[in-house]
Amino acid sequence: MGYVPPPTPQHGLEEGPVLLKDGRTALLRRASRQDLPLFVEFLKRLSPESLRMRFFSPISPEKAAELLLAAKPEEEKVTLIVLAGDPPRLVATGEYVRVKGEDTAEVAFLVDDAFQGRGLGTLLLERLALIAAKRGVRRFQAFTLAENRPMLNVFMESGFQVRAHREGGEVEVEFEILLSEQAAERFEWREKVSTLASLHPFFFPRGVAVVGASRDPESIGYRVLEHLIFGRFQGPVYPVNEAIGKEGGTVGPLLAYPSVESIPGPVDLAVIAVPKERVLGALEACGRRGVRGAIVLTTGFSAQEARELADKARRLGMRLLGPGSLGLVHTHPEVRLSAALAPLPRPGPLALSSQSGTLGRAVMAYAEEMGLGISSFASLGAKADISSNDLLTFWEEDERTGVILLYLEGFGNPRRFSRLARRIGKKKPILAVHPSRDPLVRTLFTQAGVIRANSLEEAFDVAVLLSLGRLPENPTVRLISNASGPSNLALEALKEGGLTVEHVDLGSTAKAADFAQALEEAQASPAGSLFLLFVPMGFASEEEFLQLVAQAPGEKPLLACAMGTPGARARVLGKAALYRFPESAAIALARAWAYRCWREEPLFFPDFPDLRLEEARRLLEGKKELSPEEARALLQAFGLPLGEEAGLRLKLTASPHPLFGPVLTLLLPTPLGEQPLGQRLTPLTEGDARELLRPLEAKLDPSPYREILLRLSRLLEELPEVEGMELELSGPRIARLAVRLHAHPKPR
Repeated sequence: MGYVPPPTPQHGLEEGPVLLKDGRTALLRRASRQDLPLFVEFLKRLSPESLRMRFFSPISPEKAAELLLAAKPEEEKVTLIVLAGDPPRLVATGEYVRVKGEDTAEVAFLVDDAFQGRGLGTLLLERLALIAAKRGVRRFQAFTLAENRPMLNVFMESGFQVRAHREGGEVEVEFEILLSEQAAERFEWREKVSTLASLHPFFFPRGVAVVGASRDPESIGYRVLEHLIFGRFQGPVYPVNEAIGKEGGTVGPLLAYPSVESIPGPVDLAVIAVPKERVLGALEACGRRGVRGAIVLTTGFSAQEARELADKARRLGMRLLGPGSLGLVHTHPEVRLSAALAPLPRPGPLALSSQSGTLGRAVMAYAEEMGLGISSFASLGAKADISSNDLLTFWEEDERTGVILLYLEGFGNPRRFSRLARRIGKKKPILAVHPSRDPLVRTLFTQAGVIRANSLEEAFDVAVLLSLGRLPENPTVRLISNASGPSNLALEALKEGGLTVEHVDLGSTAKAADFAQALEEAQASPAGSLFLLFVPMGFASEEEFLQLVAQAPGEKPLLACAMGTPGARARVLGKAALYRFPESAAIALARAWAYRCWREEPLFFPDFPDLRLEEARRLLEGKKELSPEEARALLQAFGLPLGEEAGLRLKLTASPHPLFGPVLTLLLPTPLGEQPLGQRLTPLTEGDARELLRPLEAKLDPSPYREILLRLSRLLEELPEVEGMELELSGPRIARLAVRLHAHPKPR
């Protein structure tokens, strides 16, 4: 079994928004002595039975609060609290305590009676285990009453290998917290369940309120209402307009309501289209009504104002899309939701996300022109709360989604994005367009298996092919053509994409029957994909060629190019992808083959049993810098070979990035300067290390160098105190080194 990288929460490990099992929102953070009034109020709300379960005997709330916040000088204690509501109230707390220097800590939790069964105990256990493991704790132990089944279930279902011993009425549990694959999967499963529950009101609302509905056909509120009605949303729609509602009037055919709170039926989702100064009041009204999701179309919010709006929504128990969103569309036949400034598109396998609202509308129209149906679309706007990471989680489980296309202008949590994309990309392809030419973005996409497109046009070229639901079985493509010039363009693009081409040149006098026969032979050949290239030469008509393509069976990926054909530059035709230009088709096929290769590569993070992690942590404890001897000892604790050996001289650097984390760069020193060979983001898989060394395959045995990369990656992941490194390699050994430490390290 290999190394299991610790899960990456969407927000901070020790502080930030969290989701409960039912999708409700809350805030997690470290506790401090200043929280004593919050603890006392929390404990006063608990039943005597809950207090007895935690403290084993009757105790006053004031004394219990002091105990929970107290820490002895010889102890290391981490206490986390969960806050919910507006104003925030403490609803759960968890802690671990250990004697400094020991590798075992005692863990305990306490959850508000009203919040039992919402996954808070599991959430606190996971976070405490991740924090403790980074600080050198190896195992947790806990003592609980035998009758406290809910707490025992939290431990038993955690994914850790729990040992339990009962003595009298008490049970002692103990388990190693070094992360196993099973424990990591449980963490990811809980995150997925919570995220899906939080998004359910957006994609499957029982009722939708349009706050700011208007009779003015040019207004945003009118257009959203119109799209909901004409899209035949399968639920009630409630226009909210204070003036019209008080008069008992209507907006269009629907009765208007003066406020969200006056709506009699179920309202899961609110679309807010009011002036900026009224958005907060509308959000608060939705919170009082129990609305679970809000789409804020209003624009003009600064980044700080957007964050404050999202924080308010979370305290009200809601999730928020926007502000500045174009809206959300879901074409499921039992929903038919267009809560957006765009009509309901035709249904299909393509899921779309865009930070730009105007671009999103144009993209949906383009998809329609190409014959690509949409499963769902979300415009993120300022993405103050809901992000592409949330949407990826929904689309992973959505059976109607076959291809995911993201237009990204930035990343909130690229490490979380990478982990999600690696998992989801093994099931369905993810395409991404990013306007930046930052090489780190390219690296992130490459490692995560995301198909990067240089433009939206290229993204749709690939999406058309992938929407057919078939990937090339092998790198051989059978190219059938009747024109040498366009064929040469296709040949070069296919070879550049790593494909092997079997070219069948039918000649310029080829008739439709010749194409049909060649296609039939190609279907029976071992080729993994087929490419028909047609130029009207007067011997076969365009109509005959298109009919042949439209009626072709779909056993293998089939691409066709009919040069001179009017319409979209790429579109679905039957079970084939039809293109106007041969290079477009060739590039799309190359991208599909590269994705197929990545999908079949196992995501393996090698482990090294000889690592001396505790020795390395003790070496860094309290240090702001390392002496040369200490730096060498640190590398030796991770099994990195020191010294000189005959062979190629290389330079390897590790540098920090505020969003992407540690970046490994491999350089080749030359008389003209250092030549960059490649970059990778930690943690590295075995495949990542192999790809980083690929430019040197002909010059050296990559195995020992690959191990150096993987061990260094592990060092950077385990020790956030290390800010950067510069290593000079003489052969597969480290001849010279420099290590920089963070002044204020944060967990990876």
